[in-house]
Amino acid sequence: MLIVACCAGTHELVEIAIGVVSNSLLNELVVYLQLAQAFKDRLQLPDRDRALVLAGSAASLLKFEPIANFCRALILNNNAGHMVKRWGTFREALQDDDFHVFLKQLTRRFPTEVAESLLRDFGFQCDVRRSDYENELDFVAAIMGVDAQWVEEHFA
Repeated sequence: MLIVACCAGTHELVEIAIGVVSNSLLNELVVYLQLAQAFKDRLQLPDRDRALVLAGSAASLLKFEPIANFCRALILNNNAGHMVKRWGTFREALQDDDFHVFLKQLTRRFPTEVAESLLRDFGFQCDVRRSDYENELDFVAAIMGVDAQWVEEHFA
């Protein structure tokens, strides 16, 4: 949709397309953070880390760098030798071809639809609602069980 909007050449269409992409990425971020929590609850930490890689990548693309950095810290806290250690941030990782190969593997294993299906299969319930928060960063941090201000202070 972004390509079509850019080719159309109007700012209004570009803004609409960017909004659609942002909403889609935000939805992916939310789903993968919930999946990470569900895997953690089931003590499946390698799969939790995979979900956090997907979430951290989405957060970085949304420019939620503190959330992306927190995802990276959680991964490395569980597995100090994880592949994400090669880059200081998800933003750096997203610029590397090796990371793209890894990310493609993860998205094949856990496309959003599969992640949503797993959440249903696990009976995962998240009480965090978007309407309860002033902005997306506060909402996303709440899904992770932390305060957005704390994440910004420690991972910005």
